[in-house]
Amino acid sequence: MAMTEFRKFSEEPDWTVMKDKPGQIALLFGIDDHWGPLSLYEEVSERVPNIDLCIEREGHTHSFCCTEAGSLWVAQYVADLIEKKFGKLS
Repeated sequence: MAMTEFRKFSEEPDWTVMKDKPGQIALLFGIDDHWGPLSLYEEVSERVPNIDLCIEREGHTHSFCCTEAGSLWVAQYVADLIEKKFGKLS
């Protein structure tokens, strides 16, 4: 899987999809993450200003799912996105 991901990330992002569906896309970046460098964050924020972007600044690495703290942080981030989009679920 990693080789496919490296190949796909080296391609130009699909700006048309991002611009057409910004409310359906959220991107989470890490401060020191080679998979999604902050240069890409900057480019996306300039080219698609209304897309939901976040930089994780609490020190969780790309392998966040390998720690309970990282997993909980990302789970809460996603839950907050869902609540923001659909409202509080009862």
